[in-house]
Amino acid sequence: MKKQLSLFSAILVAQGVFAAGFGIYEASSRGSALGGTLVGATRDASAVYYNPANMTELTNVSVMVGATMINPFCDCKVDGVTQPKMNSGWFCDPTFYLVVPLPFDLAFGLGGYSEAGLGTTYGDTWALAGDTTETTLIQYSFNPNLAWKVTDWWSVGGGLKLSYIYFDNKKRPYFGVPGTSLKSELEGDDYSIGYDFATDFKITKKLSFGVVYRSQIKHNIQGDFDINGMLMGYPYAAIGGQTHSDASAKLTLPQSVTAGLNYDATEKWRLGAVVTWTEWSSVDDINFKIPARTPTGGTCGYKLPLKWRDSFRFGFGTEYDFAEDWTARLGYVFDLDPTNSKHATTMLPAGDRHILSFGLGWNILKNLRWDVGYGLIVMDCEPRTVRVRETGQSFRFECDNAFSHLISTSVSYAF
Repeated sequence: MKKQLSLFSAILVAQGVFAAGFGIYEASSRGSALGGTLVGATRDASAVYYNPANMTELTNVSVMVGATMINPFCDCKVDGVTQPKMNSGWFCDPTFYLVVPLPFDLAFGLGGYSEAGLGTTYGDTWALAGDTTETTLIQYSFNPNLAWKVTDWWSVGGGLKLSYIYFDNKKRPYFGVPGTSLKSELEGDDYSIGYDFATDFKITKKLSFGVVYRSQIKHNIQGDFDINGMLMGYPYAAIGGQTHSDASAKLTLPQSVTAGLNYDATEKWRLGAVVTWTEWSSVDDINFKIPARTPTGGTCGYKLPLKWRDSFRFGFGTEYDFAEDWTARLGYVFDLDPTNSKHATTMLPAGDRHILSFGLGWNILKNLRWDVGYGLIVMDCEPRTVRVRETGQSFRFECDNAFSHLISTSVSYAF
């Protein structure tokens, strides 16, 4: 079971790092370049994610495969002292989509994509190693959907989501205590099921409106806990500490509602806007159940309070066909931070996010398109007070120059 226990993941690291909470929204290269503004009208196989009701727009079997490479990094200070830079390297977030038109104005779709993730790497010697040295949370959804074109102007869709989540957290308990060199690792995974429901309205021939609801997904993560090293000059195991045990934790991926408008200003120029509400308040705390005995006779389990609040995400995008086979795209996203300043953790740097993006689309053939895009996440970091559980010490944690590069590509084909 080792290599399994999940809570937070590529949210800050692979896929979706520096996204508010631990949400990931990089579902396609075109969608990311447009700030996610494909909810009212998608026009390709990524409708499986952006709005399943839009699958009825497609008249041919359509597929899309792609990936986003993500590199988050920032400068760190603890109590005013500069620390090693947080840089988790490059991570890959793959996506795939398939849409098949069916008789009776139905359409079937299948998608694979990430909706949550987290990743931070600070190193073993920074001042808050007692809180975390490295955290990875990776979530992936497999999502079959069915859509129905009820009338010429109204479609509905929805389906189930099989969610897989993986969590790994490393830290150095009692870091800074003389004669102590403990290292611990908490790891695990889980599968669970959620669902989505969507609708789309063609208000006019040029203006469309869509809404997507995504349910909560409750995960019960099961895995392992390991701790080894010296505590105040004595081997941890020799003074009664249990070095290995099972571990578990419950994590709820929050429900959300996304609404978007798309407008065809001209035959070549298109505009979009989107807003997402996410119930981050459902992530109240994470209760790590770790029955391993400590030298004092207690257990290693603990509750990590978060007390997050609900938040909004706003996106705007435009694309223009500047040549017969070429399209240029621009987007902007403002992502509000849901975290609570009184309950901070270095697993997740806090602050609102701005995402600036652009991209290109090339119609290689009539039914074959290649998209590329780039996004820059700029984070408005806010200082936080972090309390290290084992020692009871509190530190002022600051991030600066927090950015993330997003490089994406995808290929779409209509049979």
